[in-house]
Amino acid sequence: MEIDNYELWRPIADLPQSPYFFELHHATGELIILLKEFDNPDKALKIKFTGVIGYRVVNEAGRLISLDNPSLSTFCKSTNTRFLKWIKEESSGIFEDFELVHYVICNSDNIIDIISGPPVIVEWQMM
Repeated sequence: MEIDNYELWRPIADLPQSPYFFELHHATGELIILLKEFDNPDKALKIKFTGVIGYRVVNEAGRLISLDNPSLSTFCKSTNTRFLKWIKEESSGIFEDFELVHYVICNSDNIIDIISGPPVIVEWQMM
């Protein structure tokens, strides 16, 4: 089986080490994901994707093979994955010329995959 190759994604300097999935909002092509840390519940990391083509949230038990991938980390990305290839094939090449990136966020219980173009806005917010 082909293994996806990811690189670290560091959109801001102070990323959480062990985040948990708090909320997800999807409307009009934007996807907002809120992550929190167990030891600091008063703030959340807000990640806003624009131009979202697709996403999935899967419990880590459903991604055991993916968890064995040595290039997978808490925050990573790639421009060459099976999920991204599948989106391009399923769309009959409509997105072939788009600058799409497969972003992956691994948290305490889930793996979140997002196919989106730039920009991605990441910031901490108080709750």
